[in-house]
Amino acid sequence: MAKQKKRRRNERQKTVVMAGILAVVPLGIYLQVVSFEFINLDDPDYVYNNQYVRTGITAENLVWAFTLHGPGQWHPLTWISHQLDCELFQLDAGMHHLVNALLHVANVVLLFFLLVKMTSALLPSFLVAALFAWHPLGVESVAWVSERRDVLSMLFWLLTLHAYVTYSRAGGWGNYGWVVFLFGCGLMSKPMVVTLPCVMLLLDGWPLARWERVTPLEQAASTRRFKLSYLVGEKIPLLVMSLVASFFTFLIQMQEQAVGTFSAYPLMTRIANATISYATYLRKLVWPHDLAFFYPYPDTVNMVWAGMSALVLLGITVLCLWQLRRRPYLLVGWLWYLGTLVPVIGLLQVGGQAMADRYTYIPLLGIYIAVAWALADWFRYLSQRGFVAEDGESRQWWVSTIVLVPCVVVSFQQIGYWKSGVSLYSRALEVTQDNSVAENNLAADYLLLGKLDEAMRHFKEANRIAPDRIQPYMGMASIAEERNDPVRALELLRQAEELNQHEMGKPIIAQRLAWLLATAPDDSVRDGAEALELAELAAKLTQFRDASCLHTLAAALSENRQFEKAVQVARQAVAVARQNGQENLADQISASISGYQQSQPFRDPRWLPK
Repeated sequence: MAKQKKRRRNERQKTVVMAGILAVVPLGIYLQVVSFEFINLDDPDYVYNNQYVRTGITAENLVWAFTLHGPGQWHPLTWISHQLDCELFQLDAGMHHLVNALLHVANVVLLFFLLVKMTSALLPSFLVAALFAWHPLGVESVAWVSERRDVLSMLFWLLTLHAYVTYSRAGGWGNYGWVVFLFGCGLMSKPMVVTLPCVMLLLDGWPLARWERVTPLEQAASTRRFKLSYLVGEKIPLLVMSLVASFFTFLIQMQEQAVGTFSAYPLMTRIANATISYATYLRKLVWPHDLAFFYPYPDTVNMVWAGMSALVLLGITVLCLWQLRRRPYLLVGWLWYLGTLVPVIGLLQVGGQAMADRYTYIPLLGIYIAVAWALADWFRYLSQRGFVAEDGESRQWWVSTIVLVPCVVVSFQQIGYWKSGVSLYSRALEVTQDNSVAENNLAADYLLLGKLDEAMRHFKEANRIAPDRIQPYMGMASIAEERNDPVRALELLRQAEELNQHEMGKPIIAQRLAWLLATAPDDSVRDGAEALELAELAAKLTQFRDASCLHTLAAALSENRQFEKAVQVARQAVAVARQNGQENLADQISASISGYQQSQPFRDPRWLPK
């Protein structure tokens, strides 16, 4: 009895030490993010230019979070978490980054305790959690502020599974209620969680051993067994919730025109790209040397690579099926990987990327589980044959260290690329080809830094790669404005207007055009009537909550000699700007009011004689 108590105490101590290591190491490598900036990729829409987020927690903002709108997906809890950050830290980018890192650390520890809870196997559980914590493929989900949805949804994914394990062993409507509630929170963080009921069904086979006639190698003690039909039936409410969340997300993405058409992405192309992506993620898992924030969709998919990838996937599937009775964790981990990637593998193409590192945050857990338990099995086999002593645990630690230390080093380096947009986009251009998104975003950052020549070079390259995208035209128009050439700027914005098919782009283009047409000093450029029409459109599309659009509307009104209205709108713009914390913009708009009161149309001060 005394020996058993001592053994249990030692196990608890080991568990606590392992959990401490799992928390400290990722926190250490991610602590650098406190000095990082926001980047001009999604962060403006998700945080610092979003008036419903940057103003913090208010009743209006909370209602907005739950309504169906863009950008991206229906994830109200993610919006609320960003609102809470702004309430606490305003627009301190480092603190927003740090919250992501802390959520990731919490996920790592929760994952470790979940695996121990299900299997009682300490070392494999540690290895899975460590790979999840330290692998470079997970960096994008943590180091990118806008990917709060990843780390937050994973938090609820793991909490839901903790509740599900409790329910699977104790039953009860109360325990099931917690499963439903936490799963709902996960869906409201990111719809990627829709596959969780299917993962639960896999875990019912191994390690929970709830399936009839299933005898896994490792299983929890005293677990009731059920027919497969019962196990599927108890998950129907969760599947219905998944369908509802998927429908909401699809509506938003259709509204934003983000869903690719079959003319642009034919079905066979999608299937081939999906097959290659499945295999490429596995290759990047083993050799993560060429990670980028954006992987362009190829003009033509290499069908030879697609065929070879399909053979690899088929071979692994056959191996897992062959080992099902002796090593069920292989098939569970493999199906986890294949299944949880389905929503983002590109069969329903959303956006212009062929694949994305952030998509692996949940799916690769399945591969980690398969590898960790296979390693434990291998050393158990060697121990039984007398090749290693003490069940091979010390050797397992050495092998784990050999794998994990390089992960820590590469992850630390990969995290560093997210310090700023310039470093992130420059790295992407080093490891990818014909990346118009990286070219355009790098150009936009150079423009903000006043490096006009570098910005123009990258805008032109982005335009060469993707001549149908509006962003390079708008960027080059900004450079023309900075170079005091409103005529050229107008030409470029007209081209962007002709190309634009995206609802999200309409208020931006309308506002930019209206500003030029209302405030340019050159009479041949100005057109008061069109400026007013476009400015009213921009203000309406932004629900009269965008200070820049209201400022433009006031300038357009002044160009049409409607000075009283211009004063009213300008004062409204000042109030909105101050409400959104845009003090510099508010001061600029306030300075324009005296001119309106003196019946003077507004002229952009950049183009006035010095």
